[in-house]
Amino acid sequence: MSIKNYKKLTPDANFSGVDHIIIGSGIGGLTVATWLARAGKKVVVFEQHYVPGGFTHSFKRKKGFNWDVGVHYIGNVGTGSSLKRLFDFITDNKVRWASMGDVYDVVHIADKVYEFKAGKENMRAQLISYFPDESKAINTYLKRIETSNKYGNAFFFEKTFKPILSLTIGKLIKRLFWKYSQKTTFEVVSSLTNNKRLIAVLCAQCGNYGLAPKRSSFAAHAMVIAHFMEGGYYPIGGADTLATTTIDHLTAYGGEVYINSKVDEIVVLKNKVQGIKINDRFISCKSVISNIGVNNTFNHLLSSKDRQRCQFTLDEIKPSTGHICLYVGLDISDKALDLPKNNVWYFKHDDIDHIIDQATIESAPLNFAYVSFPSAKDPNWADTHPNKATIQAITVGRYDWFKKYEEAPWMKRGKEYSELKQELEKQMLKKLYELFPQIKGHVIETEISTPLSTKHFTKYQHGEIYGLEHSPKRFRLPFLRPETKIKGLRLVGQDITIVGVAGAMLSGMLAAITILKFGVRKLFKQMK
Repeated sequence: MSIKNYKKLTPDANFSGVDHIIIGSGIGGLTVATWLARAGKKVVVFEQHYVPGGFTHSFKRKKGFNWDVGVHYIGNVGTGSSLKRLFDFITDNKVRWASMGDVYDVVHIADKVYEFKAGKENMRAQLISYFPDESKAINTYLKRIETSNKYGNAFFFEKTFKPILSLTIGKLIKRLFWKYSQKTTFEVVSSLTNNKRLIAVLCAQCGNYGLAPKRSSFAAHAMVIAHFMEGGYYPIGGADTLATTTIDHLTAYGGEVYINSKVDEIVVLKNKVQGIKINDRFISCKSVISNIGVNNTFNHLLSSKDRQRCQFTLDEIKPSTGHICLYVGLDISDKALDLPKNNVWYFKHDDIDHIIDQATIESAPLNFAYVSFPSAKDPNWADTHPNKATIQAITVGRYDWFKKYEEAPWMKRGKEYSELKQELEKQMLKKLYELFPQIKGHVIETEISTPLSTKHFTKYQHGEIYGLEHSPKRFRLPFLRPETKIKGLRLVGQDITIVGVAGAMLSGMLAAITILKFGVRKLFKQMK
């Protein structure tokens, strides 16, 4: 990314005539910013981190390695897909995609291996080959996925409705969707089969939305499964190209992005947004769009009076899961080690709910692992990083396991915390060597992150990575919409729609629709 396309806030920066301020430079914020800038609006993005991009950014270390922090694969970006058109629109057609191949996920349960193949019919055939006596259950499951998503698409579009439509047509849309969203993943799948291994295989990708089958909404499960059903893709050049190309495009239309700029308050007067405060500096605007999560927005940037006005309460819903991530650098290419492009999911046994919900800091690295190979997925990596490869291994991470260290500063949390991380690294490497013994002797760099790391960089208060948990209750919360009851305050990000880059980007588009109204048609025409 060129330094000229984002900058630090200075006292002489001129913000006169700003239409829209976006808080947070994750892909949801960058999406709405780009749509508005392309519509001729004056847009400014403020990011508290020293690197823009949210969970799409990457970080580097001295030995020449870099790793993504949140984008491990993306679905539905094949030629002609609707999501690819949306990416092309905000990046000015600058992002290219590499397919992960015919198999995008491989699931290990105990001593058995199951492949997820790209294409609905390939997936159907593969599942039936593993479970020939369960063809009826598998066919019904795929049909339920399809039907749930049909209503899910309408449910998300309803979020752009004004109150009169929401109270009429919107009610019907929500009732149809709630038939699926108010059941758990386990309820739906176990109603189709009592085969524990098949249930485990169908639920094995639950880490993509961060909640075990008996607590997750089937609608969330269905959207994530369908998102990858036609295969997985990775942005050529690395995950951070999503943010860099979008920021390049945004600034070409006059938008501005400021880093190291933590917003302290959204200023509201008589139920109307006036602007924001950064330190003691007031910056006026017509509207504020928050991309930092509903908890951070309502509980940390608004007064209690304004929270009440928005009917905001999280009493019945929890934040999503945290995670522990091991970043690994190797002194040899992924090709030489025959490392795969596909992701690997490992579960010690069939009971996924027990593995996730009963995890302890000791058991988590032994019982569950998600492994990604970003260097193998990126066809440009070998040219820019010869004779090197990268791996990321993830397991369950509870914030409470590390809470005693939360007051200590990043990178200076003391000997006890460092020793705890070293033990976690040891156990996670042990599991990695079991799954891929060929990497042993080639690991030359490691780094481990905990939910405290996530909290430090995102300000998510419990180190969560997916915002609010994707439980049935999430889809009944009335305030999870782009527009709030405060005039001029809008919300974007995965809390408003669904987990992941695609969900966050969709939320940005929905927010743009509520602002531009019929004027958005011109932009839709430009997408074709």
